[in-house]
Amino acid sequence: MKKSQKQAVVHAVKQMLPNFNLYKDIALVMLTKTQLESLKNEIGCDILGGCIEYSKSLSDRAEVMAYARSMVMNHLKKAKELNGNQIYGVGPAIVQPKASKTVAAIDMSILSDDLSAFIETLM
Repeated sequence: MKKSQKQAVVHAVKQMLPNFNLYKDIALVMLTKTQLESLKNEIGCDILGGCIEYSKSLSDRAEVMAYARSMVMNHLKKAKELNGNQIYGVGPAIVQPKASKTVAAIDMSILSDDLSAFIETLM
């Protein structure tokens, strides 16, 4: 039976990082560059070998490997098991409005011109 793509990536990460904690650790930060490249290659080879679900033709090796590279990165960023249970795309952009309210409460008259100009860029 073929593994789903997500299952395959999660399993491969667990193999490379035995102490990895699902839903807590961030795989993309913990993997070395060499491990990441190896992971992408391993997943691509497993797709070509028929071990991992893939809906297109396996005849174009280069296309399958490119797809595998992109798919692995997508799962590393978006799969909650691998990204510390973070919601992809939520971060500083959503936190920023709260920061602006805090910055607005600063008495700008006591700051140097440079610091005041920098804080203005934050608002």
